Amino acid sequence: MKRLLLLAALVLLFPSSASAHFTTQGYHDIVQDGHRVDYVLGLEEEALYTLADGKDQAALSAYLLPRVRVSSDGVRCAGALKGFSPERRGGVAYLRLVLAYDCESASGPFAVRNAVPNESLARFELGGQTGTFLFDPDNLVLRADDPPSFLHFVEEGVEHIVGGWDHVVFLVILLLGAKTFRDVVKLGTTFTVAHSVTLALAVLGVVDAPSEVVEPLIAASIVYVAAMQVLGVENDRKLIVVFLFGLLHGLGFAGAVTFPGGTPIVSALIGFNVGIEVGQALIIAVVFPLLLWSRRFEWSKLAHASAGSAAAAIGLFWLSQRVLGG
Repeated sequence: MKRLLLLAALVLLFPSSASAHFTTQGYHDIVQDGHRVDYVLGLEEEALYTLADGKDQAALSAYLLPRVRVSSDGVRCAGALKGFSPERRGGVAYLRLVLAYDCESASGPFAVRNAVPNESLARFELGGQTGTFLFDPDNLVLRADDPPSFLHFVEEGVEHIVGGWDHVVFLVILLLGAKTFRDVVKLGTTFTVAHSVTLALAVLGVVDAPSEVVEPLIAASIVYVAAMQVLGVENDRKLIVVFLFGLLHGLGFAGAVTFPGGTPIVSALIGFNVGIEVGQALIIAVVFPLLLWSRRFEWSKLAHASAGSAAAAIGLFWLSQRVLGG
């Protein structure tokens, strides 16, 4: 139990935020002031020098300006690299790059395209809208136009947990160990409270945990609870284990939500969390009655143990895949 507590603490305190699958890490602060857009971009120093094939302003400008673009009302804004300086964040050497863009239209709608290979969080104030956006290879363009609705984030939450097989497997294994509906309520409530805490902290920027740590640990959580199920471990600390692993899954949820428009973060966070709970309730409503029904038969004990073993094997596969970057 001490090891689990230490593990959770390390995840919450670990700085930086990127996946091992991407070339570089970074951050973006994008602020509009009339016809001018000030863009502070932070990228890992050595990775950027390698990508730009140079360390001077000319080389950096030649690499960045075609890849980091701002447009307003469909017209590309003229950009320039005003300067850069080294800094350290979480023990990693970064370059802090100051870019400025002059736009013909100050009203927008604005679009920001970032084609630098990285996964990084952008905070923006554009066209009277404030929000955050996660740049990654599948999401290269931030659009500050009509903000997404509350229901958009509810749907996103449902889709994430129902389509997130690691979260589904974890939840199903928890249900395998539940004997009564009261057990389901206790396990579900504990998991919900835990993941809601870290989801909120991560979305609000209080906690910044790297996905290359969080994702393998989520896989490890599946192996752990599956082993508990197979070995028939039942003790008063089970809810503590579920709570700690719920913290990890909350960080995983946070990595999936983005804010492409000006929807207030709190509204988006509540909507996304509601969606997760709706998806979780749907999974429970389908799976738990089937488990109760199966327990009427002699083969159920063997079937549940086999399901736990299969989940452990799947978790080990995901763990090795995420650690090795496969």
